[in-house]
Amino acid sequence: MFKKIFRFIRLGIIGVLWTYIFMLFINWELISLWNFNFLSSHSWKTISRFWQAGGVIKSAKDYLFLLNLALIPIIWIWGWRYFARQNYVSILIWPYTAYNNYMIKKLKNTSKIALKNVGAANNDVEIIKNQIESIKPEKPKEVLDIRKNIQNKINSASDKK
Repeated sequence: MFKKIFRFIRLGIIGVLWTYIFMLFINWELISLWNFNFLSSHSWKTISRFWQAGGVIKSAKDYLFLLNLALIPIIWIWGWRYFARQNYVSILIWPYTAYNNYMIKKLKNTSKIALKNVGAANNDVEIIKNQIESIKPEKPKEVLDIRKNIQNKINSASDKK
């Protein structure tokens, strides 16, 4: 129940904000291109008088003006649906993700990371192998003798077959 109310309120807020921004942009566009104020009744009356007097569309500019007027409600509905489907949390954290992606690209090309107090190691694998070898305990001679005897018995048993 509350989820539906929240969605309805969210959709309303998005619709109000989108309508305001869209109307400002459309009004600016129409005024700058055709000197037509979309929000003024005087401009609409001028168009009505033009049609009532038998006005004819002659140029491509007139066709573009009519196409622009016809597309206004379609673009308004499409924009409202588009913005209603957006995830606004991702929009709010976009600066952080953009900076993170920038740093990943910047540091991706570096071949090694040198820590200030540790120094840079040329071949980390060899150093680690040497450390492992130094840690291994030495095997007593008795263990090696026992292994040789077992290996000899296995070899002699396989030779008999």
